[in-house]
Amino acid sequence: MTPLERTLAKALTEIVIWLDLSDDNVIRPEATIKVLEPVVALLQDLPAQDRQALADLINQFAHQETDPDRQLTAWEAPETLGLLA
Repeated sequence: MTPLERTLAKALTEIVIWLDLSDDNVIRPEATIKVLEPVVALLQDLPAQDRQALADLINQFAHQETDPDRQLTAWEAPETLGLLA
């Protein structure tokens, strides 16, 4: 994985964590869905091998998390992003 791919995967993970852990008065759940739907659609176009590689990388980030809430959300991110389909 290149540094660019790793950085983009980390940025995506951070966005998913922020969206999930934000209070509903900060960002409505409907808005979260609207943000993630096009991302999920783009990721679905990737070959299965690339989706798995991204899921594995996100799991590495989850393993590095020290905050339990952030870690749980990161562990769930591959499923949230439709990478495990």
